Amino acid sequence: MRLTSQSIVLLIAILAVTAACDEEAAAPENPMIEVSFSNLVPLDPATEGSYEGWVIDANGAAHSTGKFALNAAAQHSFASPVGDPTMFVLTVEPPGDADAVPSDQKLLGGAIAGGTGVLSALGFVSASAAADFATSPGTHVLLTPTDGPDNEDAGLWLLNPPAPGGAPTAAVSLPPVAPGWVYEGWVVFMPGTAQQVAISYGKYTPQAGGTLSGRDSDAGGPLSGAPGDPNGGPPFPGSDFVMANGSTVPGGLPIPFDFNGDDATIGDSDWMHVISVEPAFDQGELPLEAVPFQLKPFGNPFGDGGPTDPRTIEALAPFPTGTVTLVN
Repeated sequence: MRLTSQSIVLLIAILAVTAACDEEAAAPENPMIEVSFSNLVPLDPATEGSYEGWVIDANGAAHSTGKFALNAAAQHSFASPVGDPTMFVLTVEPPGDADAVPSDQKLLGGAIAGGTGVLSALGFVSASAAADFATSPGTHVLLTPTDGPDNEDAGLWLLNPPAPGGAPTAAVSLPPVAPGWVYEGWVVFMPGTAQQVAISYGKYTPQAGGTLSGRDSDAGGPLSGAPGDPNGGPPFPGSDFVMANGSTVPGGLPIPFDFNGDDATIGDSDWMHVISVEPAFDQGELPLEAVPFQLKPFGNPFGDGGPTDPRTIEALAPFPTGTVTLVN
């Protein structure tokens, strides 16, 4: 049979359509992804916001996998919004968030290669992926500089006391945190018990090299001898807890506090010092109403000793981690 030119054109068109259909049928679907977390805890949507997952494509663009509440298995499963994801990032989105871009509070992240990936907070919460959260960052003392020489067991300051005629010096060096995060210090009464009460002594950010100096967000603190004074106390993070100043003391605790008090159940003191890493979107919360976020890398029991004796701050709980797996 001899094909006419019209027949040849029609045959080519049929072959092209068939090839396109075959190619479409063979095109892979976007993979399913399963993310598993360790040491991650549920958020209070009203005060802490929501978790949101993000898949990063080959061009570096972020695609939301949706906000989600942490389930009992600590997992998040979803169909990838892109065909070839290169990274997964977990953010903490502030309460009421409605935009389509990741917040500055990037909590975990990791590259996806060969169908799997490991998620870490290093390089996401911390400014450096090599940040050291396993080593003591320094020491603190118990002093009450806004109250003179009285009640010396009722204050906490991250400094080295001055020599006679000198000035206090920095005693703590913390790993710098990434934009979107800030350190906050806490004195915690009866930690780990039903009577636990955590009270903030202020938010602070280390200098570029990690050295911690300069006043924190509430200077001497609302329960100090200089409440509301931006220059209250020495120029280092810390607070005095010596008088109510018309405020309601959290937990109804008697004031001045006694950080050196012994306790038969939890050891050398009723009190523990904790340094947390907090989302920066809660900068405006009132100090006496603040609640610690789940990231608590450093702290120490107060123990016994004189007010100028340095207390070593220890590495505490590790940051959350996770794994990401392409399941088909």
